[in-house]
Amino acid sequence: MRRQIAWAVIVGVTLLALLLFSFGTPASQAAPLAAPTPVAVTVKNPAPEFPVFFDAKVLTADTRSSCFEVPDYSAIDLMTVIDQTDVNTVTLTLNFSNNNLNFADGVAAVSANVADATALNQFLLFGRWTCLYADVSVTNPVTVTAIGVVK
Repeated sequence: MRRQIAWAVIVGVTLLALLLFSFGTPASQAAPLAAPTPVAVTVKNPAPEFPVFFDAKVLTADTRSSCFEVPDYSAIDLMTVIDQTDVNTVTLTLNFSNNNLNFADGVAAVSANVADATALNQFLLFGRWTCLYADVSVTNPVTVTAIGVVK
């Protein structure tokens, strides 16, 4: 009986020792070569600009406005005011360019206008330069104001 108790104690102590060694300290790991450096996040958020394409300009023929460099921006809030004296169908089309010589038509900001009108709409911008092209149907004078906020 004593022998059985002795063997039970030996087996119990052995199992306890194995259990304690299995929960021992973990293997050491090498430290990183250098402390991690945080990465700076730079958000390019330029201040808005306010291009004036037409400033109460009286048009009697097709005309392209002054063009503005807008490569840092993605949208324009464009306000248009058209004052018709005599009926003259007006279409204002956004033009885009990368060289300020050759222009690609964008969307019509105002399409076939024949009466006094005011509108404020947002449009996407593309390329380096943006301007407006005013297409008038006859030589009757029409006053056009087009002011933007690019952002």
